[in-house]
Amino acid sequence: MMPFDEVFPTHFNTLSRNPFPHVLIEQALLQLGGGGIEGSKFAKQTLTAAGWRHASVVSYGKYPEEAATAFNKIRLVLADDPNAEQLMQRLAVA
Repeated sequence: MMPFDEVFPTHFNTLSRNPFPHVLIEQALLQLGGGGIEGSKFAKQTLTAAGWRHASVVSYGKYPEEAATAFNKIRLVLADDPNAEQLMQRLAVA
């Protein structure tokens, strides 16, 4: 898996033509979780395991510091190219 740039709180309230790292991380989680509905469930579970405490209807921009922290935890674990199960195990101890 490709390394991801650091996620900053400002990313959640800024528009850009290029996708921010959190968007790329979410896409990687969707793929790692199998795509479709299962991929979406996995991405949500992963964000929860990384510390995102809010419902999926709450935008990351409402709590940008928390969102950046959660995505950066995931980013660090993804750098080791884990499978879905390893990712969840590593986040549990991170």
